[in-house]
Amino acid sequence: MSVDGVWVLEVAGVYGWERVSTVFLEKGRYLGGGPVFFTQGSYVTDGKKIKFSLNITRHGAAQTVFGEKRERFSTEVSAKIKKRMIKGHAKLKGAHSSVAKQSIRLLRRADLTAIPKKSKK
Repeated sequence: MSVDGVWVLEVAGVYGWERVSTVFLEKGRYLGGGPVFFTQGSYVTDGKKIKFSLNITRHGAAQTVFGEKRERFSTEVSAKIKKRMIKGHAKLKGAHSSVAKQSIRLLRRADLTAIPKKSKK
């Protein structure tokens, strides 16, 4: 199964799964964004396993993530692919907090559609 498509990223929180971002996966590239952060990175798959290497930038109000408030940070995600869901753990690189790991899941929402090229006039 190809993971290329449009996904919703959720993080496990105190009150359950919290939607934090819309994610676009295509040919090893990860692009995502939400009201507070945007993310750029890459991924590799190996059968039913997937690994992400992500760089996250805050563009909104300061928020605590992994127990820290940063403008920029990097994470590594190890997960398993299950039909229309990817589920695993994100780990903060260079953590200063003991809350350096979070459960995450991505839920598939759509395939990526080709953008038509403009016709030359």
